[in-house]
Amino acid sequence: MNEQDFWHIVAVTNRTARYQRFRAEDLEYHLSKLAPQLIVEFNLHFHKLVNQAETGDVYGAGCLLSQDYMSDDSFLYFRYWLISMGQTAYEQALINPDSMAMLEIVHDRDGYPRIFAESYCYAIYKAYEKVTGKQIFDAPSAWEVDKNSVKPEDFNWQDYTHVSLSEKFPLLWANYLASEPDREAAYKRFSISSEGISGEW
Repeated sequence: MNEQDFWHIVAVTNRTARYQRFRAEDLEYHLSKLAPQLIVEFNLHFHKLVNQAETGDVYGAGCLLSQDYMSDDSFLYFRYWLISMGQTAYEQALINPDSMAMLEIVHDRDGYPRIFAESYCYAIYKAYEKVTGKQIFDAPSAWEVDKNSVKPEDFNWQDYTHVSLSEKFPLLWANYLASEPDREAAYKRFSISSEGISGEW
């Protein structure tokens, strides 16, 4: 399986899923129709893309989408979601994270954006177990190192204040402010004090 095959499966999943929240279920269904080795290869491509998206600017842009700073786990699940949005959305986000302002963001009943897709990754594991009766972690080539893979970027979240966010991502910043009735509270959410992050995680 090459990377285009990977993105084809993601695209098919997105076409068949009725709503974004069902994409993980549909991914599991489509993967469970494949041979075990192809599921393993899909998993390798997936985690390679997750690592490539581990950059400071993707993190900063994601904070604006989530309306707050993200924890390590939240950032991980955010990158799962970004991959689930498809090849074009993913690749444009890596080139220009502000392009994520143009994505269709689904919100829950309380108005919070659904941009964390932990279950999307688990769908791969479930599909493999459904097909083989075994866990994917035990597959011989499940975690092969791709020598051409880009290593995650080392960045400091403290570089992403309301000033830098507004300058780096004007479209996302405008959308963020438009969703916040209290401008002062919006600024404070992305202010960093000597005691650490202001606002709630």
